[in-house]
Amino acid sequence: MPFPDAERAVVTEDKVRDYLLNPNHPVGGPKAAWFASIGYSIDNWQDLVDDLLLLARSVDEFVAKRSRFGVKYEVAGRIGRPGHRPADLITVWIVEGNNSPRLITAYPG
Repeated sequence: MPFPDAERAVVTEDKVRDYLLNPNHPVGGPKAAWFASIGYSIDNWQDLVDDLLLLARSVDEFVAKRSRFGVKYEVAGRIGRPGHRPADLITVWIVEGNNSPRLITAYPG
């Protein structure tokens, strides 16, 4: 069963384009190289958004952790684009108050 309200989950364009897929980002740069190796780039950033949302809405297990900002959900799964190897991934989502779950990070799992 997906984490609570996963059907309302949000992945922002700036989180994907400016962080996860940006090779020049000081933290996201290595992630961008990893995502490129499984078929994602700034040119097809919407594919990564779609795949992250599909993962959030289809997982069977997650880990919930309370933080001072809200409830965080860690979700493990597998993603990848056609013609590339699939890879294991960890995503972290946060729910602040009554807001929709929002992706805060993703990294190789």
